[in-house]
Amino acid sequence: MFKSLILAAASFGLTFAVTCDDLVGSLSFEGVDASVASCSYHTAGDTIEIDGDQSVCFSEIQTEIDMCRVVLTVATSPTSHNYVEVWLPSGNNPWNGRLLHTYNGGLAGCVEYKDMKYMSSLSFATIGDNGGHNSTTADGSKLLNNNEAVIDLSYRSRHLAVVAAKQVIKQYYNQPASYSYYVGCSTGGRQGLKSAQEFPDDFDGILAGSAAADFNHLSDWTSRFLLITGFGKDARALSRDQWVYVHEEILRQCDEPLDGVADGIIEDPTICEFDATKLRCGTSSDSRCLTQTQVQTVNDVYSELYDQDGNLLYPSLSLGAELVASQQGLFTGSVVGNAANWIANAVYNDSNWDPTTLSQATYTKADETDILHGNISTWNGDLSSFREAGGKLMMYHGLADPNIAGENSQRYYLHVAKTMGATDEELDEFFRFFRISGGDHCSSGGAGAWEFGQIAAGRNGRHSAIDQLMAWTENGTAPETITGTKFINDDPSQGVAFERSHCKFPYRTTYKGPDFDPNVTTSWTCEKINNWQECGPGALPRLC
Repeated sequence: MFKSLILAAASFGLTFAVTCDDLVGSLSFEGVDASVASCSYHTAGDTIEIDGDQSVCFSEIQTEIDMCRVVLTVATSPTSHNYVEVWLPSGNNPWNGRLLHTYNGGLAGCVEYKDMKYMSSLSFATIGDNGGHNSTTADGSKLLNNNEAVIDLSYRSRHLAVVAAKQVIKQYYNQPASYSYYVGCSTGGRQGLKSAQEFPDDFDGILAGSAAADFNHLSDWTSRFLLITGFGKDARALSRDQWVYVHEEILRQCDEPLDGVADGIIEDPTICEFDATKLRCGTSSDSRCLTQTQVQTVNDVYSELYDQDGNLLYPSLSLGAELVASQQGLFTGSVVGNAANWIANAVYNDSNWDPTTLSQATYTKADETDILHGNISTWNGDLSSFREAGGKLMMYHGLADPNIAGENSQRYYLHVAKTMGATDEELDEFFRFFRISGGDHCSSGGAGAWEFGQIAAGRNGRHSAIDQLMAWTENGTAPETITGTKFINDDPSQGVAFERSHCKFPYRTTYKGPDFDPNVTTSWTCEKINNWQECGPGALPRLC
């Protein structure tokens, strides 16, 4: 087996320094305290049993390629460590000369094995880590009275994992990776931004989706819905059928009247001035009509989060995201696990914290602990070091995201522009942001053209944002749009429903008119948004 492995590598200009089995005894590390737990060779189709603490996340994963799997333990402090996996394409699946680091989601301490499988199938030497602790998405218990784990989740685990993994790659292939990439969404998007902000040499290219930036205020904002909507027989509460009605009315006001196509997609929710009074009984004859108290609930759901002095802490939910949000229980009295667990276990160090006591004091407490937590807020707007290192950052966000406000990524873009004193043309040199109309959270679906190869769940074989990132990083071919696909019933086997090219901000994806087929990309164009930098009081949307 190893003879064929070496021959296959040599045919692509590689000569392995050691076999996979030999790595256990030969790997050495500089600048990081890492040890090898195991090295094992797998052929395409093998089933890897996930054991140990990572079994809370996955039980098994089937490989798509021949590879060497390396498991590391990386010390992150005298009392904490990080679990790291490195998958090295081998045998009949030669390495493409690049590395790619995957991400974590929510508060999870899970290696994203599905993305490890996807990225390694693209011939990347692929890295995954557990963020410094083992837990599922909404489980924040490992953070309780454990600030080292919080710092790991903030930034340290990702940085030290890639430092160690780069050395594994160099020693296995007998040469370093030519380019280093990071791909992540949600918490993973935040982790990508953190790398650009604090560790500009870790990655040459970063694809950050639905980033959970301004992390503390995101948790405050998400937890607030419980106080806004009430639960049970509370007069403020809406039934799920009523939220469907709200969604229908929002589409009636904000879909075709604003973008010219009645397709269930609000192309740009930020320009919709929704009138919730149309839902009120007496004004509406629909059996699902709302009381005045419920109309106020709807208005409150779409309000921004402010501090006691009127300063913006977090933007409003995007119009169009309410249907999925209600289906997830966000408006039905349910406590959102990620947010509540973060505040309880990390901010207050009190697992019994009551979410109904959320207040301005909570917002202040979270802000005060941010430095202690390694600035997990991830709100540094100075990306000059990343720019000077030659890095490229592609950021995207679904505009129907029910979990992280789509406008928050637009807000971060504006924050970077203001902090760096940069025009959009100057930001274009290294940082581009794409708004994905009708896209839910990360790759969770949505009415829009949401699949563009961004992570495993968005893998469609037609278009790839990862390929675009590589072309920009390595060849200088900068992306003007991200082309997404909407499959019939989100099932590629049923064929394509439509495709759309999502414009970089500050451009708006704009329909050419009724003489054009809205289901094809050429029927849409990119038009620059007037006064795109306006974001203060009175601006639509309010983003600063």
